[in-house]
Amino acid sequence: MTDRMADIHSRISYLERFITEQRRETMMRVLDQRTRFVTVVLEDIYQPHNASAVLRTCDCFGVQDVHIIENRNRYRINPDVELGTAQWLTLHRYGQRDNNTPEAIAELRRRGYRIVATTPHGRTVSLDEFRVADAPTAILLGNELEGLSETALEAADERLRIPMYGFVESFNISVSAAIILNTLCSALRRSRDDWMLSADEREEILLGWLRRSIKRSVELEREWERTGSHEQNPAPCVEDADLAR
Repeated sequence: MTDRMADIHSRISYLERFITEQRRETMMRVLDQRTRFVTVVLEDIYQPHNASAVLRTCDCFGVQDVHIIENRNRYRINPDVELGTAQWLTLHRYGQRDNNTPEAIAELRRRGYRIVATTPHGRTVSLDEFRVADAPTAILLGNELEGLSETALEAADERLRIPMYGFVESFNISVSAAIILNTLCSALRRSRDDWMLSADEREEILLGWLRRSIKRSVELEREWERTGSHEQNPAPCVEDADLAR
């Protein structure tokens, strides 16, 4: 175990004393189902309620990471839709330039993902024929009016479409995300044994969850660092964040 992971483990052991056993069990159960084999990328989403709905969908299907590209539109949470889901996900935001799509795609490739653009146009693979188990997959979803940018489409390794049998050519973005993730995450769990988080990833994520679940977690950790108070009895439970409302 590296020094960094040993430190994370020690902090977890200390902070766990400030939550109920039931909450700890819930966190561990959810971690058991989390994956980074599939990730979702939102490019320039305009409506906050749509982005927030996609975050809830990612949480429901166990997708831990969401990458958010902000070119013209800044990401904003709709709390009435998101309901606190963002605190349980790892959000990666790209918004420093006028066109942040190349940077996001380069980062995803660095992490080992194949880039899969969702579009009803051009040469595409149908969702029911897509082989998610072949490689870690980043699913790109475009904005409500224009879909994905040409930059994203041209950079994609594959293009994916949801089969449609009516007059309209596409679903709402949040519905598309739900259909795609239900199909891919179910297939992934059936076809691979290594879709789960690594031990180190679990601990890193768990520490973040604990920090966001406990009142005064920053002060508690500072006290732990200053006095070695991990040897002392903890104060009464001071958790405050909601789990899966």
